Amino acid sequence: MKQIMVLNGSFRPHGFTDSLIRSFTAGAESRGHKVTFFQLRDMKIHPCLGCLHGGQNTLRPCTQSDDMDLIYHTYRKSQVIVFATPLFFWSYSGLLKIAMDRLWALAEGEKDELHGNQKTGVLLMAAGGAHPEPLLTHFDYLMKRMEWTNAGNVVLKHTDDLDMDHIPPNPDAFQLGASL
Repeated sequence: MKQIMVLNGSFRPHGFTDSLIRSFTAGAESRGHKVTFFQLRDMKIHPCLGCLHGGQNTLRPCTQSDDMDLIYHTYRKSQVIVFATPLFFWSYSGLLKIAMDRLWALAEGEKDELHGNQKTGVLLMAAGGAHPEPLLTHFDYLMKRMEWTNAGNVVLKHTDDLDMDHIPPNPDAFQLGASL
């Protein structure tokens, strides 16, 4: 059984990003994995200050005290980290990017808890249009630099043309969750 942490960077509850997460989770849970969600839209997470003083306190690696402490705790127990986001200006949502930036404090301690550590990354993305390539390229690069296994991604394209009130399960997201 794997511990999976999902960082949901969507502002919209019950939207396309949430639907990808539901399908992915159903697949992961069908294999007995435990999934923990963080709805970033409901959390108080301050932007990174760039102070480079993180890692001095093992219980709270960042110098700031906010809801990121909950994420650090779960990150340490998780083997798989899922980044879920709508595509905003061909990149991650601001909510997700702020949380990602704050993960850096885990690299600043005596023991680097961010790079390597046998973590696996997944990207789930809802894109209003048809051009997710810049974010997919960045995610691949991120996985390389973090020395994590890239388990893959699922992109739901053309969400601007879909009915948000009737979002069907996504078989690709289910399969990705089940494949872990």
